[in-house]
Amino acid sequence: MVKSALIGACVLFALAGSACSSSSGTAVPETAEHDGSVSSTPHARPTLTDAKLQPPAQDNKYTQTSGRPKVVFDPCTWIGAAEIESTGFRSESRRRGPDLVAEYTFLTCIFRNVDNTMSLNVDSGNITWDENLQKNGAWLEATTVNGRRAGLVRNQPGGEDACQVHVETKAGVVIVGSLVLSLGKKQNLDPCTNIMETASVVEKSIGKEN
Repeated sequence: MVKSALIGACVLFALAGSACSSSSGTAVPETAEHDGSVSSTPHARPTLTDAKLQPPAQDNKYTQTSGRPKVVFDPCTWIGAAEIESTGFRSESRRRGPDLVAEYTFLTCIFRNVDNTMSLNVDSGNITWDENLQKNGAWLEATTVNGRRAGLVRNQPGGEDACQVHVETKAGVVIVGSLVLSLGKKQNLDPCTNIMETASVVEKSIGKEN
């Protein structure tokens, strides 16, 4: 996962406890086993069943006391192959990012495009829209994605090679972020190219009920 102020969920929203800063991989509950089965999230309807892609369970001592809703939309199993391919990113490149399940939750999926010049991160979390605005409001340009409240983030100092769209959901927020990789930098690629179209494709995978 790219540790950029624009991409990483841990950087986007500082965790009050130590779970984020101390985690170098997937933050899974202390008492739950991640055995590759589909986790018991509400309204779960995974489109992909590869054991390596399944999200962690969302029950641990942190989530049980946070009062936050579970994250329903999991980008790694809910975004279909045809949908992600339509954005220019390869479905077979998908891999889980360092999912965070603690005082707040972020489920993360990462994709690469065909020539490895761009990566796409999709973070689905349960911070509220107001919390997101408090942390990132200075950078958000108000917009909408398929009727949902959203914000475009570009040209943030230190994040010139990245671009994001934040989309409000019932559980919290989904962050669709593109990053120009080293090969793309040599080509002076714009990270915001087609970002709104990509966000639209992702939004359709969330489901109106979420």
